[in-house]
Amino acid sequence: MSEIKLNRYIAGGVLFVTLLVYFLTLSKTVVFWDVGEFIAAAVLLQVPHPPGSPLFILLGRIASQIPSFADIAARVHAISAISSAVSIMFVYLVIVKLITHFRGSISANVDRIITYGAAAIAALTLAFSTTYWDNAIEAEVYGLSMLFVAAIMWLALRWWENSDEPHNEKYILLIAYLIGLSVGVHLLAVLAIFPVLMLVYFRRYEFSRKSFIRFGLISVIIFFVIYPGVVQFLPSMLDGEFKGLRSDILPFIPPVAIIAAAYGVFRATQKKQKILQVALLSFLLIVLGYTTYILVIMRANVDNLPMNENSPHNLAGLVSYLGREQYGDTPMLKGDSWNNEQQGFVEKYFPRRWSPEEMHRPTRENYKSDGDFFWNYQTNHMFIRYVLWNFVGAEGDWQDAGVGWKDTWGIPLFISLFGIYFHFKKDWKMALTFLSMFMIMGVILAWYQNQQNPQPRERDYFYVGAYYVMAIWIALGIVGLIDLLRKKIKEPKIFTTAASGILVICALAVPINLVRVNWHEHDRSRNYIAWDYSYNLLQSCEPNSILFTNGDNDTFPLWYLQDVEGVRRDVRIVNLSLVNTSWYIKQLKNQMPHGTPKVPISLSDGQIDRITPRAWKPQQLELPVSSDIINRYDSVDRPRMSQVQLADSNVLKEGKITFTMNGIPYQQDVRILRVQDILVWEIIRANRWERPIHFAVTCSPDSKIGLDNYLWMQGLTYKLKPRKVPQGDMGIDYNIMTNQLMAENVTPTKTPQFGYLYRELNDPSVYYDENVQRMVMNYRFNFIRLAEVALREKNNRDEAKRIMKRMEEIIPIDVIPNLEMRISAYVMNLFNQLNDTMYAEKYSKVLEVAALDMINKNRVDAQDPSLPYQVLLDIYDRRKNYSAALDLMNQLTAKYPGDPQLKSRIQFYEQMLKGQNAVDSAKPR
Repeated sequence: MSEIKLNRYIAGGVLFVTLLVYFLTLSKTVVFWDVGEFIAAAVLLQVPHPPGSPLFILLGRIASQIPSFADIAARVHAISAISSAVSIMFVYLVIVKLITHFRGSISANVDRIITYGAAAIAALTLAFSTTYWDNAIEAEVYGLSMLFVAAIMWLALRWWENSDEPHNEKYILLIAYLIGLSVGVHLLAVLAIFPVLMLVYFRRYEFSRKSFIRFGLISVIIFFVIYPGVVQFLPSMLDGEFKGLRSDILPFIPPVAIIAAAYGVFRATQKKQKILQVALLSFLLIVLGYTTYILVIMRANVDNLPMNENSPHNLAGLVSYLGREQYGDTPMLKGDSWNNEQQGFVEKYFPRRWSPEEMHRPTRENYKSDGDFFWNYQTNHMFIRYVLWNFVGAEGDWQDAGVGWKDTWGIPLFISLFGIYFHFKKDWKMALTFLSMFMIMGVILAWYQNQQNPQPRERDYFYVGAYYVMAIWIALGIVGLIDLLRKKIKEPKIFTTAASGILVICALAVPINLVRVNWHEHDRSRNYIAWDYSYNLLQSCEPNSILFTNGDNDTFPLWYLQDVEGVRRDVRIVNLSLVNTSWYIKQLKNQMPHGTPKVPISLSDGQIDRITPRAWKPQQLELPVSSDIINRYDSVDRPRMSQVQLADSNVLKEGKITFTMNGIPYQQDVRILRVQDILVWEIIRANRWERPIHFAVTCSPDSKIGLDNYLWMQGLTYKLKPRKVPQGDMGIDYNIMTNQLMAENVTPTKTPQFGYLYRELNDPSVYYDENVQRMVMNYRFNFIRLAEVALREKNNRDEAKRIMKRMEEIIPIDVIPNLEMRISAYVMNLFNQLNDTMYAEKYSKVLEVAALDMINKNRVDAQDPSLPYQVLLDIYDRRKNYSAALDLMNQLTAKYPGDPQLKSRIQFYEQMLKGQNAVDSAKPR
């Protein structure tokens, strides 16, 4: 068999294995974060969040029409699985080229074993690393983006091999077209221009310091021509604006530039000016690939499109969309940055702590300087930690988890570090090229993003280009280890056996071990939580409701259910983050997606454009309530509410509800109303009680603008009613909550229906990450509150016990743990009150393990460091395990010597233990 065929067969094998694993673990329906948004956008050709991904949307639309899976979401997920698997194949092929570049062509069996074995091991290591695997099993842009990167680097090496052959420029031209196309997915592949140009430089020019610096400057210029030149400036000039300058001449510049480039190609071809010809053709191909963005403007002009983010219906809108103006500017080289409490924000070069947002207070308080923040957070925490996650392991699945060494022992990392050394020793030009790729797609990208602390989620997916290079170095590290053996073992047969042994050991210790370690966390094949939670949230709303939602995870999956599966399209969703933007407010006011009525907003479009946050002093507001409205609500509520809950004489007498709108703190004594606060009040006021108003339980207290006393819990939402929650009452619509939470054998429907879905939440083989655990907490809160009402307000102990038992059957604590230890302790005590000793003991065992783990690993909450100790003491008291309680108190005394309360508690336990021992000794033996 020829080397080419053998190489292709092995590449096909790598592709098959990777694709098989990805399809076995593929998400079978919608998941949280941006995935629901992307799938809904793909199926209906909609406009997702800036800067958009029109090529991904087009491919998703095609995939959604192919009946590969019963679930449409899985069809779109498959794009990521296929593109990620193909990119792994390209990784394998690139590694083979790099190894043969310094080792020479393959001539002996041992060379085949070393080259193909090391390449396959490294490629599969990347395939089963945590971030790459994550990207491969859900409909996100990163898998497809990495396919562009991997294909571009393979083409660049193909060009290197054939650069002396006729028509070698075809590889460069194809690279240019792929870069243009990739912009319609993600900008990551644009960064590949730097290593590609380095390969061109090293292949065509003799290295010198002067020529290398000149090359570097030219590379930066070429990059800026592409981004922001073609990507942002070209549409901006077509709109007649450039950097704030407006001119009637500007719209003519892009077409003139394109025509001039085309003519330049013609003239360069005539004069045989190859470099100019290739450069101009590359420019034209990048522009051609970039034209996928025409889809954005086309679809943004469709009336009543359910998702039309930023509404980029013209060139001006497209420019704003591409520039991500919705998210504001991030200072890079110069701007305001935090200095200290006395000076506040001051202008600095290379500002790092630039955000004044209250949520970013840790950025200002936990770091002593911009330099400290730059290294410890932006570099170490937000990049190096992610590299170690993928090639060493994560300490856990919680936000900001550290590095865990116990599963891989750092073997992939150490091999890759040796691979860097070996690569520079054998082929410094290629090594420098890929080191630059690692730096640009890793460290420099992290610095450019200038992220603040905290982030809403982990950002490891940004740096897959850097992980790609790490995988290459793993292959070279394996080859380097085998080369060390070659110097020691002269006998060919023994050397072949030893080399094969090293490859087998590396295969077991690296990719196969990564599959073992990562399979459970990446198997999404039976994870239905996002679909079910979104369904339950929509079914918590009454017909024709307006639902206020908080963020990505209580919005995007709902969009998917409505747009793709047609579930509860009568509910109009108002996202409280997006409602801070004028384009979204106007869409709510003027559009009727799926024929749903417009959201009541009395403001004109001009007034909407002028809405800004305003200074605010807390004041009492009134909302009129007519007698007809009161009667309408009474007719619904009277059969299912207590007399105490029904009585609200103030509303009956005065015909209004009153509440205090406080605004939110901004600076010192200043309070403001955000645009979202203004709009929540505007929508409620303009609605005039005609349509039900619901708030998702995930909405923050300040987003409810002070209406808490009129919000009644109906499952995963609070409904606004013209009836005040009585003092001491939990504000629960008991009958609705019971019907929602306790229904069994629920079959999902597209129309309003009681009954929640809880598929697979009691299956220990299904992995649920911290985010899912947080969402599931909302179910637990519902059950706990319902049981509390049954026990304390209705005095029905049996019903309370049934509710809590149902909770534990659906969401067992040993399958999905509580994120809040305090809540678990509360549930344990509630089971004790209900005399349900079996479940109380079950919770006490789980709590004991969690509390001891928290103490031993020093993960105690700084705001409540005594919590795990209190929980353990409570458990030991109930068990009468005074010996364990005494040991725990001695630990506390060592931490807090001299505390008189601890001393008295120790004396108490010593007396109890003495009495217990006396009783035990008195028992007959």
